[in-house]
Amino acid sequence: MLQKYTGGPVACNAYLIRGAEGYVMIDAPLGAADWLEKALPHGEKLLHLLITHQHFDHVQGAAEVQRRTGCSVHAYTAHSRELTLELLFGREIEVSPFTVDDAFRGQTRADWGGLSWELCHIPGHSADGMAYLLPEAKDMFVGDILFAGGIGRTDFPGGSTSALVRGIRQQLISKGDGWTVYPGHGPQTSTEEERDTNPYL
Repeated sequence: MLQKYTGGPVACNAYLIRGAEGYVMIDAPLGAADWLEKALPHGEKLLHLLITHQHFDHVQGAAEVQRRTGCSVHAYTAHSRELTLELLFGREIEVSPFTVDDAFRGQTRADWGGLSWELCHIPGHSADGMAYLLPEAKDMFVGDILFAGGIGRTDFPGGSTSALVRGIRQQLISKGDGWTVYPGHGPQTSTEEERDTNPYL
């Protein structure tokens, strides 16, 4: 079972998945905690929050989700105001600090919520960019790495179009056809659709 929430100032997507052991959420835009209270069945709890990258629009709701649910937060690296872009934009944005319980830099596999995940580090949009893959279901949760018909912007500090495109080709598109791609903004797509029509690929 998969549910989608879109919220925050730039319409960021979050995804809620039911695993054998409980619920897992990918990203937490503003308003995600309130949405969760309605989306979760009565008596169920969120066990894990997976962060695709720490840009503000994907984590503005993370602290509140963590506070209300007591979930474990997983990300490529520890919480960073540089990664949230607060140091770049200053007072224009604000992110309540959250705790990364599991900074898994270097890992390529994990088991969260009774689901077996493949972890793909793909920098270029953000230094901590992660795609979370569920091989059994052929689902990819890619944050701002890949969109329907586009890729994440690369004009932030440390951005690299070549690194981003290389990572998409080598770690995502190379998986073959039949994978559903769930991006951080906009509609879902597929590996074959992006291979055949995405102008960046």
